[in-house]
Amino acid sequence: MRISGYGAGFGQSGGERDRAASFRARHSIGQRVKGRILRREQNGLFWVQVGGEELLARLEVQVDPGDTLTFVVRALTPEIMLQALPGGVDADDLPGLVQRFRAAREVFETQCPQIFAATAKQPPQVLLRREAFETALAADAGAREQYAEVVERLARINAAVEARGGALALYEPWIFPLLRRMERLRTARAGGVETALSALDPACGELEARLHAGPEPRLSVAAQRPNSAGQLMVELAAAAREETSAKPQVFGPTLLRASAFGGVLGELFGDVPGWSSGGLNTRV
Repeated sequence: MRISGYGAGFGQSGGERDRAASFRARHSIGQRVKGRILRREQNGLFWVQVGGEELLARLEVQVDPGDTLTFVVRALTPEIMLQALPGGVDADDLPGLVQRFRAAREVFETQCPQIFAATAKQPPQVLLRREAFETALAADAGAREQYAEVVERLARINAAVEARGGALALYEPWIFPLLRRMERLRTARAGGVETALSALDPACGELEARLHAGPEPRLSVAAQRPNSAGQLMVELAAAAREETSAKPQVFGPTLLRASAFGGVLGELFGDVPGWSSGGLNTRV
């Protein structure tokens, strides 16, 4: 079960908001943190020290003062949510793999802008952009190394979810070279295949798009600033037509709701079997 932490509501005191801001500044989604049980209150709540912060929490696992638990940061907004890991969980747990993929992706996108610039010169056709991306990558040894790291981390995510089947994580930055933090998740569903995308666009901010491929393909888009998504909508629709070989029905853009997992790959977390052991519900 997850750990629900500081929310963003008006009921928080200044001290609580400061502690929440401090926790968010020092942690990232997928990060593992140690929590030490400090003491138990008469009302059954426990004080737990997590990442340097003392949290007053309701524990849903059996513990005693002095015990140490391992948690995975599941979300930082709108609430801080942590997930207790049982003993013996492998170091390559899925949230950790996603975190390491996102870290490698950030390095590649930050240090290799020339690859994206060369790709963006091409019209919105996937094959042309992929060729430009690969040509630019072939001429830059440093960028090749950074990109290979991203691909390797992505492969480990897919290896981890392979046993469950029906899901494939993708990183194809040539499709939309102006986007950053892009990740895609392709999932087999009743009636067709859904490909979900999340990213950061310079014009409309954070965005999420879902393409449902089937007899009647449809594309749904939500953005942080939907009024600024005009050009992006053109490119999303063009890519959807290429992928489905049909003209999809387009819905949106609507206003994007805050994501609990920092991107569509966080949707994989819900099926991690090791997380059924319990958690902690903070009330700080």
